[in-house]
Amino acid sequence: MKTKLKKFLCLILAGMMILSLAACGGNNDDSKGSSSDTPPAVTPTAPEDMANEMEDVTINIRVMNEFKNLDKVLAKYEEMTKDDPILSHIHPEFTWVAGGDYKDKLTMAMVANEDYDLMFCGSWHGLTSFMQDGNFADLSAYFNNDSFPGLKAAFSPNFVDAMTSYVRQPDGSFKKGIYSINLASFYEDSRGFMYREDLRKKYNCDPITDRDSLFAYLDTVTANEPDMIGVSLWNFFYIDSPVYSGKHDGVYSQDSTNIFGDQTRAFVGLSADGKTVQNVVFPGDPQEEFDKMPSGYQYDFITEYAVTRTDWNKYLNPNRGGTDTVEKDAVIGYCPLTEFESKVKEAQEKIPGSEYGYYVYEDAQRNKEQGAVICDMVTNNWLVVPEWSEKVDAVMYFLDWMFGSQETHDLFQYGIQGEDWDAVGEEGYKQLDISEDVKYVMPNYSFTLNPTYIRYSEFILNDPELKADFDYIYDEKTYQLSPLSGFSFDTTNVDTEVASVSALSNELQLNISLYDADEAVEKINTWHADAENVGLETVRQELITQLQAFLDAKNA
Repeated sequence: MKTKLKKFLCLILAGMMILSLAACGGNNDDSKGSSSDTPPAVTPTAPEDMANEMEDVTINIRVMNEFKNLDKVLAKYEEMTKDDPILSHIHPEFTWVAGGDYKDKLTMAMVANEDYDLMFCGSWHGLTSFMQDGNFADLSAYFNNDSFPGLKAAFSPNFVDAMTSYVRQPDGSFKKGIYSINLASFYEDSRGFMYREDLRKKYNCDPITDRDSLFAYLDTVTANEPDMIGVSLWNFFYIDSPVYSGKHDGVYSQDSTNIFGDQTRAFVGLSADGKTVQNVVFPGDPQEEFDKMPSGYQYDFITEYAVTRTDWNKYLNPNRGGTDTVEKDAVIGYCPLTEFESKVKEAQEKIPGSEYGYYVYEDAQRNKEQGAVICDMVTNNWLVVPEWSEKVDAVMYFLDWMFGSQETHDLFQYGIQGEDWDAVGEEGYKQLDISEDVKYVMPNYSFTLNPTYIRYSEFILNDPELKADFDYIYDEKTYQLSPLSGFSFDTTNVDTEVASVSALSNELQLNISLYDADEAVEKINTWHADAENVGLETVRQELITQLQAFLDAKNA
């Protein structure tokens, strides 16, 4: 551990230009090697023993972004637990760090073993690397454990499986554990468009029920509204993409295998039983690589997607990619389902009287098929317990309480009922109109989100079709756990190659449709040729090797 902390400190100091990497101590081989410092699973103290041994303890918690008026919620917690033999002795104390500073502060906390017992950690903050270096406690024994009924109720067996990580050891094997607790209210968002319902009615367009009616609506409105573009470019990714459809045929493109960036995703072909890696393909690969892929994907489907995506170009901002990035108002805009409410309210402030509908783009999701979404069943937001904390039991008993019921969860999620919010029926809530000076605010994505405890806003409750769409993404039956769930790629052996290929990938702009079909093909082929020269094949073989070792360990 100490050597790896030196490595982190070296990187930080080098990045701050305080001193060079060479000035730091440590073994050169170790600084390049894969970690084996993953801590053993913590053994929970049984409730009866905890109650007998319990003394007052403060658990230090850090979240990302500002909370407000938390004191009244903590006072309510103390009141609710005053007679509990365990919780009455556990006193949470919170601090927060702004999102822009969070990664640096988190890294420094790891280096200095700062006095925190529970912290937020985003996937983009280096979660995998921190786990690889043994910085987080293994909490496996607290889940699916009858002594922790709150955690057992809030985290289903499938969710616990999805939270389980496999940390690669120096010999290439994998160590299984729960080193982080996922914060989620759903496992994957529905993808779709928000569209101008008032314009659909104005021009007597058919209801939007499929791809043909969507394009007919686009053509009609853009022909009659010359001051509008068809589609907003921003976040317009992965429509019609094999990133999603391929998973039903054994072809996976996970975040954990997306090692060069979104422009040049890797696609992993698995055998029918999901246990054997057939191949990994990249954009521009020759036919012989696609020949090894599962049936139905034994052709260059990656380039095909890039070409098909150019069908949208005529609807996009004609100045995209230039210095003029201000778009005209769009007839439709890409919008994940969970962002629809906020985007509608923002749009209606800009265009009073406008009306909006939501269209789920993918057929299986729109038809609400069970098992239609194959994914990791986790989000990018996590809670972690530093491995040096001596208060793991206290942290986990507190979380067991907070996740133990709708009432206790709502306290930290929404604040004081009747003061900050009120229930709407059994499923809904509404924020009360109170002064900002006393209103409770918690960045829920960094502390409280959980799929067992869902409340709908009045905006959703008042629209039965929209509520049905939300019911679908909150239903665990909607999902299948990807066989690659829990995998993370260790770049140690191919650091140079990954950096070199990634630099080439960053130069592409396929996702914002700057090119016509022929140009897109040319860009892909040029990228592939250049990537081969700087180690693409080496990375492919390393990825295949690690994936197969991971699957072997997971299926053992």
